[in-house]
Amino acid sequence: MSDELLYRYFKNEVTPQEVKEIEDWLAADPVSRQREFDAAHMLFNAMVLQEGGWYSGKAGPEKRMPVPVSVRKKSGRIWWRTACSVAAAVALLAGVGYAGMYLKEEMMYKDFSSRINTIEVPAGEMLSVTLQDGTEVFLNGGSRLEYPVVFSKDRRVVRLSGEAYLDAAHNPGRPFVVKTFASEVEVLGTEFNVLADEDNGIFSTTLVSGKVKVTTLGGDEYEQVILAPDEKVKIVDNHLVVSKVKAKDDVSWMGGYINLRDVNFVELMHRFESMYGVDIIIARDSVPDVGYLSGKIRVSEGIDFALHILQEACDFTYEKDSGTNTVIIR
Repeated sequence: MSDELLYRYFKNEVTPQEVKEIEDWLAADPVSRQREFDAAHMLFNAMVLQEGGWYSGKAGPEKRMPVPVSVRKKSGRIWWRTACSVAAAVALLAGVGYAGMYLKEEMMYKDFSSRINTIEVPAGEMLSVTLQDGTEVFLNGGSRLEYPVVFSKDRRVVRLSGEAYLDAAHNPGRPFVVKTFASEVEVLGTEFNVLADEDNGIFSTTLVSGKVKVTTLGGDEYEQVILAPDEKVKIVDNHLVVSKVKAKDDVSWMGGYINLRDVNFVELMHRFESMYGVDIIIARDSVPDVGYLSGKIRVSEGIDFALHILQEACDFTYEKDSGTNTVIIR
């Protein structure tokens, strides 16, 4: 029996034919499959604890809860490792059987909030994810997101490597926090973009709406800034630097565009790598200046088109190795 079908059953979103499929599945082996069904129901309940406590039985239309995570794939293949599944729950709870349904909420919180799910998006692809609390996360290519099966009661914490646009669900009592290699970005309910490229030492956060607090990581000494909409913070020489931007330009990647405004050549090459799924080597002593003050490149036109457009404003040549999927900038 698939996890997805059972979750839809608990949400009262199945067809009569699917109800019969579940009933026939249970009838075929009432003892062991009832235990698996109960474990799946317990896991589902754990996912929605913080949305209003326990609920039992099938939810009516007025009590429908969100599926813990829904994934809408933009294109191609995605690697998705889940640290907690119904099968894992069955293994965990088989020893306690039906009595496990009455475990205390605090025990469930501690257990499931310690279990981490991981999503990795290959370069050249994009993915949108709706987390259990309703937060929407749009991941760019080459990004990695780690999040707990159930958020803790005081804070909702995820860890990001790469780039993501987040529309955090409003919950003043439980701030939403994005941890990266360089900083923590804390919000109460807002839309913002985070770029955290540890390999190349690049970090930035752009605020679209609401308010975020960005705090650097680094022991006793740290910096902290609060952003207003259309502001961007970057780390420059180990310090947070805030500037005014057009936020819609920084999130244009979600619509399939690469922004040319206020981006240096090195950052642009890293963006090309994530958007086109190629490796780019800059094999020259100096880095060209990007001559564009504004503009966008449509990703669907391809890497050659993007490089030719850039050559109109920058002095460089390039070579492509299709065998290794590498572009060499000279």
